[in-house]
Amino acid sequence: MKRIFLYLVPLLLLACDKVNKLSDEASIEQFNITALQPADARVEKPVIEPGKIRVGIFPRENLFPVTFQATIKTSATTVDVLDFPGTFRFETGNVTWKFFLIAASGVSHAQEVSIEPLDTGADILALHLPPGENASVTVDSWNATVEIAKDHVLLPYTIPLPLALSPGASTRDTIITFEEVGVEKTITVTGAGGTVTRDWKFSLAGPVQLPNADFEQWHGSGTSVNVGPSANEGAWGTANNTIIQGTLPVDNGSGLAAEMTTRIQTVPLLGHQLIAAGTLYTGHFSLSFNFEDPRSMTFFGTPYKHRVTAVTLDARYIPGPQLQQAVKNNSGKYVVQDIDGVDQGEAWVELVHWSGSTPLVYHGTPVTGLTVLGRGSFIFDGADASLQEWKNITLPVIYTNTGIPPTHVVIVFTSSREGDLFKGASGSKLTVDNVVLL
Repeated sequence: MKRIFLYLVPLLLLACDKVNKLSDEASIEQFNITALQPADARVEKPVIEPGKIRVGIFPRENLFPVTFQATIKTSATTVDVLDFPGTFRFETGNVTWKFFLIAASGVSHAQEVSIEPLDTGADILALHLPPGENASVTVDSWNATVEIAKDHVLLPYTIPLPLALSPGASTRDTIITFEEVGVEKTITVTGAGGTVTRDWKFSLAGPVQLPNADFEQWHGSGTSVNVGPSANEGAWGTANNTIIQGTLPVDNGSGLAAEMTTRIQTVPLLGHQLIAAGTLYTGHFSLSFNFEDPRSMTFFGTPYKHRVTAVTLDARYIPGPQLQQAVKNNSGKYVVQDIDGVDQGEAWVELVHWSGSTPLVYHGTPVTGLTVLGRGSFIFDGADASLQEWKNITLPVIYTNTGIPPTHVVIVFTSSREGDLFKGASGSKLTVDNVVLL
């Protein structure tokens, strides 16, 4: 019995050695396309790489879907092929197919089949934006499109076109200007010798920003300072007038910010003593002496048709020392009285739809023809000392109506949130900068 065992040991060792010598390798030697749809599509010989087969196709209109049938020849060390479809269908150029080769040792090798666009001779290979442009560029050779995506879009948006083109190709266009996002601009690229032309469509994507949302532009001086490049331009309005200047520019690092201040104001001739909050908002102001409805002097909203998810801003809030309110006395005049509490500032945003045929007239209260689609707000509580330092504040917009598109955006800042009730603390300051729509 012992002698038989001694004979078996060398045989077992020999068998194990043969298993160890089975190859782990498996590969594709040939990949042949036998049928193609569309039949007039131009396809080059597939490129075979380890684990990959790339099929080059010349782009053209109405190319997709692309379908081809293929056969393969595998290496001698390949003992089986799993999940090979035989027919490959590509709805877009981003589709990939996978199958597996099984080596003699049992090792599995994944194979990937993809298609890639070939140079037509009139292609845009890349768009190189100027330094600091802070945008991403996606060139789709299949569909002859170029998409420029920015975090912050300020319209109109103009960029030069330093294009990388097919060898010898050219275009007459040197700049492109977008007046809106989502609108396509067409540029024609002509191949070397003029034998090939291809129209490329450019588009701009990203949230549209309001002009002067960093509050660097101001006009006027003395008793007529206001935000914006001139008296009649800009998306922003304030309650500033020849009587009171509640919103003024202040230094903030290397630029300016907008600072709103609540003050006690005596109305000339009428003798009223009022609490006047500093305000800044999208819209405009029209001075009147309607003390029963002070909001009637503020016209909220600027045209805007994009559905934003939030508004962010840099802000700080310092409350005045004494909360007060202007109330009527027995003679019918408004006088300021001390009241309990601490002042609060506020920032709020609304996306609204205006269906009227005349310009929007909105004072922050319901009006026929106006639908509030979404709203967000933030209260600057004067009792919170941390708000006296600069913070980045986010106002998420909560939508209650997504069935109709926005026509206007309303963004309002005030140093005293109940200023329309002539309530606030003299000296309360809300400072804001860098408003961004997300």
